[in-house]
Amino acid sequence: MTADGRLLVASEKDNADLFWGIRGGGGNFGIVTSFEFKLHPVGPTVLGGRLIYPLEKAKEVLQFYRRFIAKAPDDLDTFLAFVTAPKAAPIPENIQGKTVLFVIICHTGSIEEGERIIKSLRTSCPPAIDLVGPTPYTTLQKMLDAGNPPGWQNYWKSEYLKDLNNEAIDILIDYAAKRPSPMSKMLIGHLLGAVKRVGNDKIPYNHRDAPFIINIVSMWSDTTKNEENIKWARDLWNAVQPFATGGVYVNFLMTEGADRVMAAYGKKKYERLVTLKNKYDPTNFFSLNQNIKPGK
Repeated sequence: MTADGRLLVASEKDNADLFWGIRGGGGNFGIVTSFEFKLHPVGPTVLGGRLIYPLEKAKEVLQFYRRFIAKAPDDLDTFLAFVTAPKAAPIPENIQGKTVLFVIICHTGSIEEGERIIKSLRTSCPPAIDLVGPTPYTTLQKMLDAGNPPGWQNYWKSEYLKDLNNEAIDILIDYAAKRPSPMSKMLIGHLLGAVKRVGNDKIPYNHRDAPFIINIVSMWSDTTKNEENIKWARDLWNAVQPFATGGVYVNFLMTEGADRVMAAYGKKKYERLVTLKNKYDPTNFFSLNQNIKPGK
């Protein structure tokens, strides 16, 4: 549904320009009332869970991980998370409530093949606790829900990273150790694979060559401590700039201004999105978003 009340079909054959724009351009051009999408068979059981390491082991783990993940097949997805270890079983008491590194695993192929692939990670970097095993895919999707309760203050910063070199690793570990709130976290995702093999002009989503993305999530409850928690996230974001691509994933942006929205798409794609905005929403009716403003 467009700003002027038209109900349009967008596909590769119908309104192809709009179809291109809405697959990454957010709600800038209208309201999607229904859509069709292709599913991929997964599970219902996958090899998934967490390998948990104390912070003092994080550098060793990350140095091995960057070599390990460079050769990973498409069926293996991983995420790194610096978080506070839950104060409950099966977490060992000696690391409960302390800053730890999660290596989060999801292998969507056979369980046996997944076990073979991650064997070198387990043996080269034995975790304090190994919670990776056959897991319902739907359970894996909810694994981090408890660490993101509703009603808390949130401040995010994000960036694509060119590498996880030793200097970048030292910075991440340093900032993980001095989080002002135990609920704050640093999430580092590995990209490439199928993401890189899609043509860069296919949709507005950009930065397909970035190997990593960091999402800095500052989360706290006491509103008198807003300044120090926001400062931690901003300081870490500034500290990783030497290793950043200059791009950002649009869904990880807060209210950061037009320049950061442009950074998500790149200048060429942003200009193409402005052309679409002029055509489908010239009055900027849909503006409560990562806004692409109409242009001349």
